[in-house]
Amino acid sequence: MSDNLPRKGIFGTEDRTLFCAHVDREYHLSVFLPSGYATSNQAYPVIYLLDGDIFLGMAAGLTPISHWMLGTPEVIIVGINYDMESLDQWSKLRQLDFKIPEVKDAPPDSHADRFLKALTQEIVPFVEANYRIVSSDRCLYGYSSSGFFALYALFHQPDAFRRYLAGGANLHIAYPYVIQHDEQLANRKATNPIQLYLSAGELELEQFPFFHQLVAFIEKGIYPGLTLITEIYPGEKHGSEGAALTYLHGIRSVYLADRPSP
Repeated sequence: MSDNLPRKGIFGTEDRTLFCAHVDREYHLSVFLPSGYATSNQAYPVIYLLDGDIFLGMAAGLTPISHWMLGTPEVIIVGINYDMESLDQWSKLRQLDFKIPEVKDAPPDSHADRFLKALTQEIVPFVEANYRIVSSDRCLYGYSSSGFFALYALFHQPDAFRRYLAGGANLHIAYPYVIQHDEQLANRKATNPIQLYLSAGELELEQFPFFHQLVAFIEKGIYPGLTLITEIYPGEKHGSEGAALTYLHGIRSVYLADRPSP
């Protein structure tokens, strides 16, 4: 990248910076606003997009098209970013935030517990204090390691979000962990519904057996108010296609599922 040219942002976004004491680091929040936000008083559902450095462009491009073509609602998207300068830096930082030492191959100083507190006690309140948000309609998106974190959040603080999109979610480590840490999800009241969209590629050979095991475990019906929506992508491995399909099919599934049948 040339030092003489400005770094280009994504259309329709506002960039904010927030220091989070729980993890002792600064996050860059890219807030993508619906086209009519400035000229209305409407409040909007919000999608918290993990790995925002990588996935915000995808989400900002696909979400308006999904609204126009499929009727999914207009939403605010909050990309949670590191403002990193290299993919190596991004990879290291996300493993710290999204994993915990109890799972296979995680960094010994990984801290998903602390990042969950930063997300729910610092980032979410900051966004809701500064934007017109429907606070009862939050969605969390994650893919791969951030998909693992989406499941971690669901099982540890299920009512923080109404909708969870978890794709390619490192299920070979997620499944053994979450089934041993399901007290919060099992003991919650069913008053507030939760939707989980869980996806995997057909060729994700390491994860695929655990996908079926987790689905079977959840379908036992021991989690009050939880609706599970699953999808397997034929011919897909772990990668960019799965990330995009998880987002696009996920928002269609969890938002349109609320609408009554004609």
